[in-house]
Amino acid sequence: MAPERSPRAPIARLDRRAFLRTVGAAGAIGLGRTRAASAQSPELTLRFASLYPPAHSASRTAIRFAELVATKTGGKVKVDLFHNASLGSEREAAEGVKSGSIDLAYSGLTGFGSYVPEFGVLEMPFLYDTLDQIKSVVDKISPQLEARMASVGLALLGYLYDGPRVTLSTRPLNSMDDFKGLKLRVPQIPLYVQMAQAFGATPTPVALPEVYTALQSRIVEGLEGTPTSLYTQKYHEVAKNLARTDHIFFVAYIAMNGPLLAKQPPDRQEAIRAAGREASAYNLEIAKPAVQEDFARLAAGGVKITTPDRAPFRAAVGPMREKYAAGLGERGLEIYNAVKAVTKG
Repeated sequence: MAPERSPRAPIARLDRRAFLRTVGAAGAIGLGRTRAASAQSPELTLRFASLYPPAHSASRTAIRFAELVATKTGGKVKVDLFHNASLGSEREAAEGVKSGSIDLAYSGLTGFGSYVPEFGVLEMPFLYDTLDQIKSVVDKISPQLEARMASVGLALLGYLYDGPRVTLSTRPLNSMDDFKGLKLRVPQIPLYVQMAQAFGATPTPVALPEVYTALQSRIVEGLEGTPTSLYTQKYHEVAKNLARTDHIFFVAYIAMNGPLLAKQPPDRQEAIRAAGREASAYNLEIAKPAVQEDFARLAAGGVKITTPDRAPFRAAVGPMREKYAAGLGERGLEIYNAVKAVTKG
């Protein structure tokens, strides 16, 4: 018996109008997908040099800045972050932003300060007692700071507040006398070198990525920095004595290559600047608890924390401060006077 054939289903026919409607609908879906993809694809990608690990308050601020830029530009601008100084040292990052090989960075005196040395006045030792004091100073003179940065091709977008800076050492530091002859790693800029000398220490040049091994080998016996930097860089693993010298509260700067920002559409420029302002506020919000948390973490890690009498340290740097500010000329003295007006110093 021949196999039974199953009846064929009737072939549906599309008339011309139905066909065009189908094709048109498919085209609309495809176009919609293309537009959605286009909206999600950035028109501009910026490289941001972040000097510290992601857990550092400065790096957390950079992350927030990137998020704010993406939101405020509707995804048209993307900020790629490069943590742990992967684009170079602080000075190299600042040079990159100035030249345009890097788009953005945060940096203090070691980097951007090389182009605007008078900003060093803001970082002189024992000028402030709290982060709020330095915030008040920055609020007062921010227009001058922005104009000065613009004059050297840098767009100042925001501020990072940090401090106090303290001293971590392989040996106990109970008083200023214990600093005599101490091989102290400080940033290799005149302000910090002169401060270390005023304390009686021996300033010793070591690149930041080499400090950990330098402490291990006793090339240096100590360094100064914020508790957040000391903890996130794990220096407490090889140096177990921390002196609350609290010698500096300071501000660093988030800056972008000026010509690159200037050639963006006005709405995009404002979005990037607004992101910088909001990131600055966020930074101050997280910096205060971060300092206390990191002091606690250092203590939990076996670090002995002492609080030496700060009066001798303060007295030792008094003459240095006046000389340093005067050496920066009219601009330096103008900033110094503005600081003293706010702090009543």
